[in-house]
Amino acid sequence: MNPKSLYPKLDQVLTSIAGFLQPLFLLGVRLFWGWQFFQTGMGKLKDLHKVARFFESLNIPFPLVNAAIAASLECGGGILLILGLCSRVIAVPLMFTMIVALATADKEAVQAIFSDPDKLTSAGV
Repeated sequence: MNPKSLYPKLDQVLTSIAGFLQPLFLLGVRLFWGWQFFQTGMGKLKDLHKVARFFESLNIPFPLVNAAIAASLECGGGILLILGLCSRVIAVPLMFTMIVALATADKEAVQAIFSDPDKLTSAGV
């Protein structure tokens, strides 16, 4: 049997397996991220004043208001992701929140994103 003739068959089998597994993988990713956002949002909502003090130390304006918005968005957005409702819509404000969080919590790593990308990837280590 010619190995070149096996390639199209193998490609077809792998493509059909990947097509079957893709929705399960995406479901798992959505549930994982939804649960993580829900947990962090609930943690922030349970002690909102502590989060507001942290935001104040980062010089974020209106720390209590911004803490309440971020916590509510994370908690509510996490629930929506878990339920699969408005997933694409809620992903945008969640992404914006995470970008702002990274930019305010570790300005040096963000500023060095092109000159020294290792600072960004090892920021939490």
